[in-house]
Amino acid sequence: MPKHTLVFAALLIALGVGAFLWSGSRTALLPAYPGVVLALLGALALVFERGRRHLMHAAAVVALLGALAPAATLAIRAAQMSPLALTVNIGMLALCAGLLALMINSFLAVRRAR
Repeated sequence: MPKHTLVFAALLIALGVGAFLWSGSRTALLPAYPGVVLALLGALALVFERGRRHLMHAAAVVALLGALAPAATLAIRAAQMSPLALTVNIGMLALCAGLLALMINSFLAVRRAR
């Protein structure tokens, strides 16, 4: 699961940096922030085998918050957003929700295996 986390972290960082380079707005970097946190947690989980479970649960919380933030923004003011902001929010929501779904599936598979 840490490798998947690193892939999703890289995609979130790329989304944020790409949107920033396209628009020049600092708020376009918002997907990169949870991406950096997920990258740190994923890298730490690869290094510290004994703490992997706790680090991946922390990453799941970051992914959950990363999915809730754009979902709330889209629910409140999607009609007033620029096309780029709409795309970035939908992308962040999809990436974070996808990672969260993979993590939950992984957690359940480990629990069933016990």
